[in-house]
Amino acid sequence: MFGSMSTSNFTIAGTVNFGVRAMDRGAMIADIGDLQTGLDMEDSAGEILGLFRDSLYHRAEADAVADAFNARWTKGDDEFSPTALTMHGQPGVSELMDYIGIVTGGIIAVFAIVMSIVLWNAGLIGGLRRYGEVGLRLAFGEDKGRLYRGMLIEAVTIGLFGSIVGTILALLPAYWLQVHGWDLGYLFANSSLMLNNVIRTEITPVAFVIGFIPGLVANVVGTAIAGIGIYKRQTASLMKELEA
Repeated sequence: MFGSMSTSNFTIAGTVNFGVRAMDRGAMIADIGDLQTGLDMEDSAGEILGLFRDSLYHRAEADAVADAFNARWTKGDDEFSPTALTMHGQPGVSELMDYIGIVTGGIIAVFAIVMSIVLWNAGLIGGLRRYGEVGLRLAFGEDKGRLYRGMLIEAVTIGLFGSIVGTILALLPAYWLQVHGWDLGYLFANSSLMLNNVIRTEITPVAFVIGFIPGLVANVVGTAIAGIGIYKRQTASLMKELEA
């Protein structure tokens, strides 16, 4: 505690499986009183961990708690005064978490763009395949604006239904992983990283937007672009087009 070196002997009474390979190999559980005596830290602790009730890390709330704690208890002239640090305040952890956030955001953005292009092409091709149907309806005297609006309404309806069903089907396995998790301990057998062997997902409000918005907007945009050709069709040539 005061910068000196201390040694102590402890008797191992058993083993504990933490579920994290690095902790299983190097961590230990001992009576806090014995540890305080061995480290010359009577009635003190080097670090106390605090967790949120849902076991997730909320940066904004953690920063607020740390700032309030430090403003009340931390004293610059006392090296033993308590200091609260968030995960982003730990050396090296901030860069790692920011990097993970950037990589995750990039992967989600690329996936959303690719799926938007696929759905946009689906809407575009679907509109082009109805070329003959559109020509026949125009030949019967249907208004171009009404026909175009009808196609857009169909695209919105299909997009809404598909987005809702697709989002539900995608979030069901994500919810299962969030509750039960996926044990990948065999991949971390020789790893020194402090990672939990069980990988879990987290369903957030953003997850609904990521899957819902592209499915709706891309389909409508593709149909809207394909439907522009309705206004370019000449009524006088419709019969020749249908005969062909």
